[in-house]
Amino acid sequence: MRALKVPTYFAILLSVLPNAWARGADAPSVEQCPGAAAWTRSHPPFAETAQSEPGSSSSISESELLKDLKIRVESDQAARKKWLAVPKSETLARSVDVIDAANLTWLRQLISEKGFPTATQVGNEGVHLAWILLQHADQDPKLQSRLLPVLEQRFAAGELPANDLARITDRVLVASGKPQRYGTQFDWFAGEFKLPEPSRLTEIDTERSHLGLMPLADYVCTIRKAREKLK
Repeated sequence: MRALKVPTYFAILLSVLPNAWARGADAPSVEQCPGAAAWTRSHPPFAETAQSEPGSSSSISESELLKDLKIRVESDQAARKKWLAVPKSETLARSVDVIDAANLTWLRQLISEKGFPTATQVGNEGVHLAWILLQHADQDPKLQSRLLPVLEQRFAAGELPANDLARITDRVLVASGKPQRYGTQFDWFAGEFKLPEPSRLTEIDTERSHLGLMPLADYVCTIRKAREKLK
């Protein structure tokens, strides 16, 4: 059975707990981590910073596409939530793989016909939902890598949260055997959320600061607390 990666876990929390995505925080357990809580209070939520951007729910041009994204992500999240509750279940692991494969086929066709969704088409929420499907498209790492520049464009346009960009970036780097840039990838099942050595931590925190993310130590604290909630 394959190992579940941390981005899967974060996607669960971001979808099942939409307020976490609206806040734009790195995880929904920031209130239990003083440093993360202080950082969150001093930074505007992503939903607020994106309010003036095109693609609000009242002006999207692809409402049916948004509905399709919601349905697919709901299925994705439900399967992963069940698997997290019983992580040794091969049956539940296979069910996640089946859903991922179906979503990957659908996503490939969507991108071939219309490209990766924009906020004008599906709103910022829809862009985030499409990101979840791409984040879980581990069966096609080349697609994830090819679309990374597109996700960078969505972020630059104010259509995608910084933590979404960080996670897909690190996911692509890890898949290609390269060091992470933002330190977002951990072994969720093992529960090992260790910080790198000081020199490497400084490099990662510099990159995170450039992207507008909280320091890695605070980020790791939120991961630990969130994992405790799901035990």
